[in-house]
Amino acid sequence: MTWAISMSARRYTAHKYSFPLRLMRAILILLFFSFSLQTFAQLGGSSTYSFLDMPFSARNAAMGGDQIAIKDGDLDMLYMNPSILDSSMHMYLATDFTNFYGDINYGYIGYAHTLEKVGNMGFGVMYANYGDFTRADVNGTIQGNFSANETMFHATYARGFGKFFSTGANLKLIYSQLAEYNSFGVAVDLAATFHHPKSNVTVSLVARNLGSQLKPYVAGQYEPLPLSLDLGVSHKLKYLPLRLSMTIVDLQRPNLAYRDPTNSPPDVDPLTGEVTEQKINIGDAIMRHFIFSTELTIARRIMVRAGYNYGRRQEFKLASRPGTVGFSWGLGIKVNRFVFSYSRATYHQAGGTNQISIMTNLGKHVKAPKRVKKSKKEKPTDG
Repeated sequence: MTWAISMSARRYTAHKYSFPLRLMRAILILLFFSFSLQTFAQLGGSSTYSFLDMPFSARNAAMGGDQIAIKDGDLDMLYMNPSILDSSMHMYLATDFTNFYGDINYGYIGYAHTLEKVGNMGFGVMYANYGDFTRADVNGTIQGNFSANETMFHATYARGFGKFFSTGANLKLIYSQLAEYNSFGVAVDLAATFHHPKSNVTVSLVARNLGSQLKPYVAGQYEPLPLSLDLGVSHKLKYLPLRLSMTIVDLQRPNLAYRDPTNSPPDVDPLTGEVTEQKINIGDAIMRHFIFSTELTIARRIMVRAGYNYGRRQEFKLASRPGTVGFSWGLGIKVNRFVFSYSRATYHQAGGTNQISIMTNLGKHVKAPKRVKKSKKEKPTDG
């Protein structure tokens, strides 16, 4: 009898968690084929719709970008990981604005809603406005101006399995216009998350931008999307209001380094003329995948955040003056029904970028109708 009960419990547990495990396996299979077809074509920034990789959330930007393993009801982190969506985000609204370099502005607005018999759903729109440019021919003759902008709409669905697992997906519709050239594409994000509330440990696996151009800028010339497979881990300490997070990005691309042939020419033997390629530093190649971050909460209302993106620092720093390239920081403040976030990230020695996010629960702004207590019927008195 005991053996039968034990076997039944094992079968129930296996069935209970089989779907998220199958989803993780499906993500790995999809990424294997995508790696075979697209990996080498994406090195050096040759993919299109690169604005999809921008950190639209101020909290995410402050923590180095691409932080996917944070499940604490923050709607602003939904775009990076759809599987963190749950009922705690019901009726939340988030808006973000970023003042980037060279008069480039981009932003995001998102909303989440939970339906009892349907599940957790989210919607969002992000845009990138690159400003106006002067058009000139090969001789330098001014011919007017042109603009460039990109927009993406996403719909999110997520579902929990058991106490610890959740899965989710983003469906993205992408539109890009660069002068008279325009393009339309579609992409999907698949994600799975393990979250243990008691130990405050979260592990997430996310495959982003699985898709293709439906209409390329130039007929017949299709470009790959910025495909990425990320693994994230975070832990909030039990006796200290501190969160430690780490993300390993672009697992499908072993080597993230870009070698500029004009800056790092191969070595040539003066006697034989044999070309010797420069060796890749394995330690550097591994570290380019890592992003580290921390978040300290003070009095439950003030959050101090910091991040370090090793890959960003190696790509954008100046050898003579590296400065704070790759480092980022930010603050979050809870005021009444609102959460305000600010971040500053340094991409280049020329300066940093500023981001602002505002999040609120619309449900708390709507007063629930007061219930009128029914008065008890008076008993008839004898006349």
